[in-house]
Amino acid sequence: MKISLKWLSDYVDVSEFFAKPQELASKLTAAGLEVEGLEDLAVRFRHVVVGNILEKSPHPGADRLTLCQVATGDGVVHQIVCGARNHSTGDNVVVALPGAVLPGPPVGVGKEISITRSTIRGVESAGMLCSDVELGLSAESEGLRLLPKDAPVGAGFADYMGLNDVVFELKVTPNRSDCLSHFGLAREVACLLGRAAEFPIESVFEEGDSVESRIRLDVRRPEMCPRYGGRFLAGVKVGPSPDWLRARLEAAGSKSINNVVDVTNFVMLELGQPLHAFDAREIRGGAIVVDCAVPGESFTTLDGTEIKLHGEELTIRDSERALGLAGVVGGRDSGVSDSTTDVFLECAYFNPASVRRASRRHGIETDSSYRFARGVNPDAIPLALNRAAQLLQKVAGGTILAGLLDFYPKPVERVRIEIRLEDITSRLGFACDPVAFEDWMKRLGCEVQRSSRAGAESAWTITPPTFRWDLGCDVDLIEEYARLNGYDKIPETMPALATWPTEHDAGFVLEGRVRESFAADGFLQAINHAFLSAEFQAKILGDVGRWENAGLATSAESVSLLNPLNEELGAMRAALLPGLLKNVASNSRSGNSTGRLFEIGFAHARGKDGGYRQEARLGLAVWGSAAADLWTKADSSPPPVMEAKAAVERWLRRFQVAGVEWQAPDDGRRLPAFLHPGQSAALSIEGKPIGFIGGLHPQLAEELKIR
Repeated sequence: MKISLKWLSDYVDVSEFFAKPQELASKLTAAGLEVEGLEDLAVRFRHVVVGNILEKSPHPGADRLTLCQVATGDGVVHQIVCGARNHSTGDNVVVALPGAVLPGPPVGVGKEISITRSTIRGVESAGMLCSDVELGLSAESEGLRLLPKDAPVGAGFADYMGLNDVVFELKVTPNRSDCLSHFGLAREVACLLGRAAEFPIESVFEEGDSVESRIRLDVRRPEMCPRYGGRFLAGVKVGPSPDWLRARLEAAGSKSINNVVDVTNFVMLELGQPLHAFDAREIRGGAIVVDCAVPGESFTTLDGTEIKLHGEELTIRDSERALGLAGVVGGRDSGVSDSTTDVFLECAYFNPASVRRASRRHGIETDSSYRFARGVNPDAIPLALNRAAQLLQKVAGGTILAGLLDFYPKPVERVRIEIRLEDITSRLGFACDPVAFEDWMKRLGCEVQRSSRAGAESAWTITPPTFRWDLGCDVDLIEEYARLNGYDKIPETMPALATWPTEHDAGFVLEGRVRESFAADGFLQAINHAFLSAEFQAKILGDVGRWENAGLATSAESVSLLNPLNEELGAMRAALLPGLLKNVASNSRSGNSTGRLFEIGFAHARGKDGGYRQEARLGLAVWGSAAADLWTKADSSPPPVMEAKAAVERWLRRFQVAGVEWQAPDDGRRLPAFLHPGQSAALSIEGKPIGFIGGLHPQLAEELKIR
């Protein structure tokens, strides 16, 4: 999240940090909002100033070049050779003087341009007259950037354009969605500094018809869309955004598109509330319907990507089709274009879980879905709509129709939290100052009341604001107090040693000895995911239930995950062997013709009683020969299956295990089908089967491309 310091200063007084932004960064980081980086934007435009062309004449040695005498303030005049055509004597222009390093097109991607004194076609040139391309403000330009007549000659370009800004790169944790905006962070800064955060909205001038006369609203899924609002603007003119709006968006890492879309992005970055602008003439039937998708219907996003909807996604629709995937992305058919004249502004509060599911299912991550999935403030919807309408009228003209659509049948209830002073002290381990606690809670925007319960002199009833949905119980408030009061103020105390240290876990010690045993025999330890493809597992293991006594799983049914990361990790492993086979195949394809692996881990299965169980397993994989002569390729070593057998026997001897016996299978069901039928045996101890050994079935080796 990029935060502009100048933008932040619109809402809270941070003037003292313009000269020392690192101090504000330290305060934010100490409060849990980690600042990962700082960028002074004015550095890009060092030695770039406002100039005035005193004289323009043809270059004596080139028809396509001009020779300009340019004033840059304090009586200084520079001779500059220029190749552009759109400038004249008397124009105010942007001048890059020797020593400047321009960003180039576009910022962060194009190659920087270093400005030095040079000779062009025999004429000395002391700088460059700049277009938006050289300044990194645009990917293309038709000529020089010409400035207004009242631009102060000699002033720094960054100061004149408001680009003398400092940008903070913030790492915001998922529970602090209230800080994913400039005003949201301003509230946090105001809390930390003990100042007021104020939002400067102008009044909205409404006229003409009511919004209900143009748009009919029908919310059919209130559980997925608890609040939906809208405003209507008629007669707008879509075009480029003014410089101030472009500068604000670009400072926050957002690209300017047009004045209508830029206003919606501006308000999102300002208030944290995503908005969407519809071309009103594309809303068929004059109706906005909030409902789930029709199963199997096609939807084309703003960037032209076509997706198939499953029927569980919440959509914004008109009387015939889907116009947007709610909270995720708008549709191409209803987006604002250069010919748009009437705009319907949407602002809503969608259920975070439904947005997360839709975004993840279709692999679409947008700035809107990022915020909706973490939770936005339902009470900010009227404010965001009014702010957007007022700004849109300012930059695109038009008329704001009377009224505001607002579907909100069941307002979100604010939680009331009972908390006692002694509980705070007990949780934190040091005495809590009740006055300081009350002060911090009020700074957060909470309503604070002394508890009215009998005998509760040091207790409060705290009601957090709706934008702090993450404050839901007393422990959350205790954590906030510790964070804001300062973790560095927690006193250091040596804990009392009241008991003897506990012994090492016997299972942990045993596993360590097993690892040491196989490592001593030249085996490397493999660590694989406990998840794998159910299809791959079934292909390798077959009917697991037929060989449950071979030391593997206890059921033919694998354990499927309800919410897998992807299809390749959709089931819990019923054995270690499928993962080890993948290791062997991967090594074989990479040219590792020899290897010795072991793995210790859990196998998972559904029990016969319907429950779940996991059991510790040991698996080995041996391939290739480590004893082949480098020159003659002669190999006198035993087959890999015998090496594995010897390693297991040495391990059992080290653990003084008696009664070890290898038995050839007496029927076709004793051992797994993926083993070579003539090169396999069962391992038992004192007559109880505990495992198996064998070569890989040739057919399976061929399918897996293992040599």
